[in-house]
Amino acid sequence: MLGKNPEKKPELFRPMLVDFIDHEHELVLLSEKIDWNYFEKEFSPLYSKVGNPSHPIRFMVGCLLLKHLYNLGDET
Repeated sequence: MLGKNPEKKPELFRPMLVDFIDHEHELVLLSEKIDWNYFEKEFSPLYSKVGNPSHPIRFMVGCLLLKHLYNLGDET
């Protein structure tokens, strides 16, 4: 079953990732240029309508991009 990105709500004593991330980092800049809706549209038919929720498509595509960009293996 296609998983959804959970809506993040601020917590009192726990800062949000977006508050301390470097917005000039190359991966942040790259993520802003990628059309994530395209991947959602292309990959969503490949997911089942039943069963446990999957990881969000953006997470899966992002992991594959990092693996390819940094020449990482499955273990890393």
